[in-house]
Amino acid sequence: MQTLPSFDELKVMAEQAPEELESLRLSMSEDIINNASTEMQPRLRAQMSHINQVIAKGKNPNHTNILLMAELQIQLKRFAQALNAPETLTEHQAEIMPFSRPTAQHDAPTKRLKE
Repeated sequence: MQTLPSFDELKVMAEQAPEELESLRLSMSEDIINNASTEMQPRLRAQMSHINQVIAKGKNPNHTNILLMAELQIQLKRFAQALNAPETLTEHQAEIMPFSRPTAQHDAPTKRLKE
């Protein structure tokens, strides 16, 4: 597994070689996921995909940090809820509605006029 560079090195990388920093982030994330248990890997990959989507929405580095912080707060709230009141995670049930078959008038193919 790779060693994380010092803060100063990361700062220089962010300022002078952001593509290299992004490559480091992705490769270290991949290392962490690959070293996780096989049961956790799909969940970690899903989380990584979500993080990448949040990062892609960022308009600049500060905006990206704000988006990531908001996402982290949502995750921490869910984690606290799971610890303190796990029953509330499954309180809401979806209403399952059957599909209805279209009526006969909608089943007939429509004729197209040639222009």
